[in-house]
Amino acid sequence: MSRDIVALVSTMPDVPAVLAGMAAAGEDLLVLPFAADTVVTLADAPDGQTARPLLTVGEPILVSVPGEVERLLGAEVARQVSTPLWWIEVRAAAAPEHAFDIAYRFATALVDRLGGAVWPVERDRAPR
Repeated sequence: MSRDIVALVSTMPDVPAVLAGMAAAGEDLLVLPFAADTVVTLADAPDGQTARPLLTVGEPILVSVPGEVERLLGAEVARQVSTPLWWIEVRAAAAPEHAFDIAYRFATALVDRLGGAVWPVERDRAPR
């Protein structure tokens, strides 16, 4: 089953921020062709085989309603950010197992560059 990571950032992600996220995810990853509602899809091609998607980054969504982050992700995350903010979903593929770590690195790089928070928080990263 795929898993979602949410990057909550204070400003709309720009090209340099997305490129920094891509580099943090893995410089050896491939960028797949654009798909609807997707900013970028990163993949690998083990042993030169067909590319397999590892993570997909959704279009940023502006969240301006106070309390919405707390309602959706909990008080701990909500204390780290303030609205308005941009909500970016990063979906990690179910396989390979390390896809979640790759997606988490992407989300963390966005937050490091733009300010904000990543969900799930570090201690909650274990698969469910």
